[in-house]
Amino acid sequence: MVDCEEDPLPDVADLSKIEVGLYLGNLTAAVEAETLKKYHISHILTVESKPLPSSITSLYGMAFLYIQVNDMANEDLLSHFEEAVAFIDDGQKKGNVLVHCYFGVSRSATLVTCYLMKKYKMSVDEALQRVKSRRRCVGPNSGFLGQLLLYQMMGWNLVENNLQYRLYRLKAAAASMVICGKKDMDEKFQNLVQQDPRLHSNYNFVAYKCRTCRSPLINQDFILPHCHGETPVWSDSKWSGAANNLHTCDEGIFTLPISWMKEVTSTLQGKLFCPKCQAKVGTYNWCAGCDCPCGAKIIPGFYFIPSKIDKCM
Repeated sequence: MVDCEEDPLPDVADLSKIEVGLYLGNLTAAVEAETLKKYHISHILTVESKPLPSSITSLYGMAFLYIQVNDMANEDLLSHFEEAVAFIDDGQKKGNVLVHCYFGVSRSATLVTCYLMKKYKMSVDEALQRVKSRRRCVGPNSGFLGQLLLYQMMGWNLVENNLQYRLYRLKAAAASMVICGKKDMDEKFQNLVQQDPRLHSNYNFVAYKCRTCRSPLINQDFILPHCHGETPVWSDSKWSGAANNLHTCDEGIFTLPISWMKEVTSTLQGKLFCPKCQAKVGTYNWCAGCDCPCGAKIIPGFYFIPSKIDKCM
């Protein structure tokens, strides 16, 4: 990862026309006012570790979108796809858009690829080949390629209840808390936390109750299935289909975080207690995950002890 404020700029402004109104380039192209004027750039999408200098962002009549992402395989770029697509689309209608990162190779190429995918209903391979035909040096890292494939699998949208996408977002939330050293869950992942089943008006959705006090703990759509002895990986496309078509394990129950789990968004590991009677019902661990009796390890893991809960019929 190159820091644009501490390292020198790429030697020359380097940008490529992908299609009418859309350019893909490096950092130097974005900070040279003459280059921006030459190519009639009206909108700049920066996907970098640092924003553009004020000498550029203060230019009259220009529109900017800054997405702070490093060029690392475990970085979450997928969460920004929709805002990037909207910004590029608006920019093309009003002028010319420059999408850039440091070299114009990985991060910015990923966003341009996702834009073409959605605009033309293309596969990853088709869109990436179109970008490469205009800019031969592009090459999204493996993590970004996986995110593009998931975007394609979801029909060029971010589908919140898609199981594969849920697994991805849990992994990204864990990376935000663990790798980045944050103590609290990033705001963009807060909607992963599911509503307390006790507040739900329809009790038909309740899947499990506390064995001690019979308080509702888990709704059916909170459950994260896994196959016997197999750790689920977000990049595995089988999780974008119906889980009931798979031979899933029922020895251990894993879920998304739930709002009654008071500590899970601010601490990396701990025990789960029934919100009504305070009986211990499970454990959670964002970093190391939790083990199922079947041999699978779920990371991050929100695990319920089967003997502590009762399944609702």
